[in-house]
Formats: sequence, C-alpha cells, structure tokens
Amino acid sequence: MHKDSDSKCGQVGLRNSGIEILGELPWGSHFCNFFDNKEDLLQLIIPYFKAGLINNEFCLWITSDPITVEIAYEELRKEIHDFDKYEKKEQITILSHTDWYLQDKTFVPDIVVNGWYQKLEKSLNKGFDGMRVSGNEAWLDREVWKNFIDYERNLNNSLTGKRMIVLCTYPLDKCDAQAVFDVSQVHEIAVTKRKGDWEIIEVPAIKKTKSQLASDKKELEDKVAERTKELTVINTKLITEIEQHKITQDMLLKTEAKLRTVFDATDTAYILLEADLSILLFNHRAADFTQKVFYWNLKTGDNIYDFLTADRKVLFADRVLRALKGEQISYETNYVLKNESSLWYDVRLFPILKDDKGIFGLVLALTDITERKLLEIQLERERIEKQQEITDAVITAEENERQEIGRELHDNIQQILVGARMFISMIKKEDISESRYSNLEQTNQLILSAITEIRNLSHSMISPFMESTTLKEAIEKVVFNITSASGIKIKMEVTGLDIEKLSEKLRLTTYRIIQEQFNNILKYAKASSVLLKIVQDNEKLTLIIQDDGIGFDASKKTTGIGLMNIKTRASLFNGEVRIRSSIGQGFELSVTMKLK
Repeated sequence: MHKDSDSKCGQVGLRNSGIEILGELPWGSHFCNFFDNKEDLLQLIIPYFKAGLINNEFCLWITSDPITVEIAYEELRKEIHDFDKYEKKEQITILSHTDWYLQDKTFVPDIVVNGWYQKLEKSLNKGFDGMRVSGNEAWLDREVWKNFIDYERNLNNSLTGKRMIVLCTYPLDKCDAQAVFDVSQVHEIAVTKRKGDWEIIEVPAIKKTKSQLASDKKELEDKVAERTKELTVINTKLITEIEQHKITQDMLLKTEAKLRTVFDATDTAYILLEADLSILLFNHRAADFTQKVFYWNLKTGDNIYDFLTADRKVLFADRVLRALKGEQISYETNYVLKNESSLWYDVRLFPILKDDKGIFGLVLALTDITERKLLEIQLERERIEKQQEITDAVITAEENERQEIGRELHDNIQQILVGARMFISMIKKEDISESRYSNLEQTNQLILSAITEIRNLSHSMISPFMESTTLKEAIEKVVFNITSASGIKIKMEVTGLDIEKLSEKLRLTTYRIIQEQFNNILKYAKASSVLLKIVQDNEKLTLIIQDDGIGFDASKKTTGIGLMNIKTRASLFNGEVRIRSSIGQGFELSVTMKLK
C-alpha cells in the first residue's frame, strides 16, 4: 500500500508530472515528446525527473544523442540542489541506450519490456512509490523502426495498472510525417514545442474523445436539467443534515485533537493495527522505536511482521492469536543493538472491540524500561556479589575452624592418648591378676583405635595444601585411604589439569567437594566402584563423580547437608551443580566451576 504518496498528489493515483502543460498524470501513463534540440529536451526532462525524485519515485533515464550519461548527471546536479541525497539513496539510474536497448548489440523487445518491469518490482521492494522512466529514441534507424513501434504499442497496452510513468523522446530532425504519425498512434499524449511554447498534439485517442464528448454533451445537459429539479428537493433536506453533521464533526474534531495531543505527548510508543497486522496509525515514539531497534522507517500500510526477525515472529504470532481472541497480553523483552547495548521494553498488546463484540484490530504499546531494568540487573549483580562475599567468609571461617580443630586433635588429644597408652604398657603382667591384665590389654587396644581415628580425622580436617602437596597428590591420597578402608574400587581420569591456572581457593574447593562426595558415597551409596573425572580447559574446571550404588529418586528434594555444602562451595566460582540418579541406578554428580 502507498496511501501517503498518492494522497500528496490530490486525487488517488495521480502523480505530479513536473511538466506544467500536463499537470498531474495517473500511474500507467505513456506519453512522448518531439524535441528540436538539446535545450528543448532538457527543459522538459529535468523538471520531469525532479518531480519524480521529490515524490519518492525511482527514476531511470536512458540517454542518447545529444545528451550523454555524463551530461545528464551534470544537468540534474545543476537544477536539483540536493541531488547527492537521491544518489546516495540509489533513487536514480542513468544509462546509455546501448546498455539498455541494445544488449548484445541487438534490439529484443521482450527483453526490454521485462527489464522495465524487473526494475519496477525492485524499486517497490526498496520502498519507492513507483518508477518514472524516460528513453531517448534518437538512436533508432529504419531497420528496427517497425519492431520498435510494435514494442511501443505493446508497452502502452501493458502499462495499465502498473505504478510506472514512461516518457519517450524523439528528435524532430529524424522523424518525417509518417514517423510522427506512427509514434503518436502508440502513445496516449504527444508533447512538443512550437514557437517557444509547449503544445499537446492531438493523437487519435484524444480526437475520438472530443467527438464523443460533443455527442454526449446534449444528453448530459438534458439529464442535468431533470436531475436539478430532483436535487432541489433533496438539497433542502441535505442542508439541514449538513448543519447537524457539521456540529457533530466539530465535536469529533475537538475530541480527536485532544486524543492526538495525548497520543503524541506520551512517552509510550503506540501502533494501531488492523486485524491482519497492517499499520493504521502510529505516534512519533513508535517511529523512533522502529528506527532505533530495527532500522526501519515506519509507514502507514506496512505490516508489523515485515520488520520482525524470524525468532520474534514465532513468539509474536502466538501472542497475536491470543489477543485476537480477546486476551490482553503483557510481557517484557529486550533488544540488542548493533553497538551491543541493550534496550528493555514493557510490551502490551490488547484488542479493540467492535460494538458487535468482534475484534476491529489491536493496539501495540511499548514503554522503554531500560533504566529500570539496568538498575534491577545492577542490584541483582551486587546481591550475588555480596552473597558470594558472605559465602566466602563463612567457608573461610569454617576452614580455619577445621584447621584449628584438626591441629588440636593431632597435637593435644592424640598426644594425651599416646601418653595414656605408654603408661598402660609400663604395667607388668606379673604385678596384677590375670583378669585385670586382660582388661588393660583391651583398654590399650581401644586407645590405639582412638589414636588411629583421631589421626585420620585430623588429617581430613587439615588442608593438605598446608604441606608441600599438589592437588592431584592430595586427591590420590583421599582415593587411597577410601580404597584401603572400604575396598571400593576408584578409577581416576584427569584431563588438562594445570595447577598453575588454579587459585589456592579453587584448589581447596575442588579438594573439599571431592572429599565431601566420597564421604557421601561411603555413608549412603553402598557402591562397589566409583569413577572420578577431572577435566580442565581455558575457562572452567569440571568434576564428575559416578558410583554404581543404590541411587535415589532425584525428582524428590534432598535434605542432606553434604550436597548443600558442595553447592555452597561451587557458588564461589559461579559453579553449576547437576545430579543424575534413580533408584537402583547409581548416582552421578557433575560440578562445573569457572577458573576466574
């Protein structure tokens, strides 16, 4: 649809020809000019193309003697002060007749006609209202004259309904009377300059029209007289109705003015859509929005789908269907611009109901909420950072407490038990009865077991990195202790591990997660084998621990503190924790942590 461009020219479908004697012409016009010299030709053709450029038409000029392509561009720049603007928009093309009419040095009418219409289709797709053409036929010789006149006749017949205006120019010095007659027969209008003034040559179609008009005039006058009597009666009634209509119209205009003021003054972008999603009305905020986000110049008659990306069309189509059923839709969305910045909008889509409860169309309203969303995102980021700081502080305090308790167990309580065992061993068998000696032996064994348990507990609590131990060695030691104590077969696979890229905190976190999960397996899994995978790349470290134990229903919420500890530690490194398990099918823990 091109309603705006047509309405600028007054009557719908009429275009400003730029030629004073012709005034406005309808789409599909095909007229010719007989010129005497270069100056006459330029006086006609320059204003013709100037009007086309101003009225958003694509212009195509096919030149021949006495005007070359270079002269044509030079003359247009001279007469049109902002001609560069139209060149940048690629709104005008100037070609030599050899590049258009004589491709492969031969004139083929069908190729030329198809060429016009292909150019027309491309110009409409680019958003132009139509196409304005001029071809200089000074190159014609008698060998192709008949073929060319047939081509002109076919073009004249096929232009009906096309958004295209064609001006053909012929040099008078190459046209005899027969040639002028031939050319006039295949054009609607012929224009030439006589004694310094432009004149329209009456071609056969115009002569026939004048004759018909004369015969119809009398019949029309009789009908007018008869109808005048009837209209006098009707006119009296209409005057009353018009006065009432004027009052109503004034009220509507005032109401419309008020609505338009609100419509244009609001910060919200409004687009009024028909049921087929073609645009009826929009405010300047909507035009700014589509230009900024989609780089699209919004026009009445456009379809809203035309500037949506493929992924947004799918989502929008679903929301439109719901709105057309009477539902009011509201959602938030963001758009990423070419400079990678984001804009956030609150989008509302609601139906406009008819009196009979049908749907007339839809209103699309978009409000810029970028500032609010950026603040929300910033607050959420700060909340996460603060939570990580708290988590880090808690884990650090917990780790320090573990270290202290571990040292206390190792350096104090264990030494007390060792001393007690030493005193028991000093008692000789012959100094006491057999029964008491047996009790002392049992006590000695219990103390030995307590010493072993305390040693193991203190070692598990004290960070292995306090000593000169690598992460891999510390994990291997945990694997060895569990295998020795429980008989569980543990397979360890390490890929890409680079200790230098891991911070001390990440190494300790990795060690504690593995230690925690192995303790969980010992307590609950009843597993016979475990697979431990450690995979590192440039951005992340991934731990996968799989066992063949009894598993559990992963769809149910777990209450164990072990998994909670693992998730808490992983969160310090923006970690992602996933579990996969089912009853009787073992358990898999996957932890991915970012290196930075």
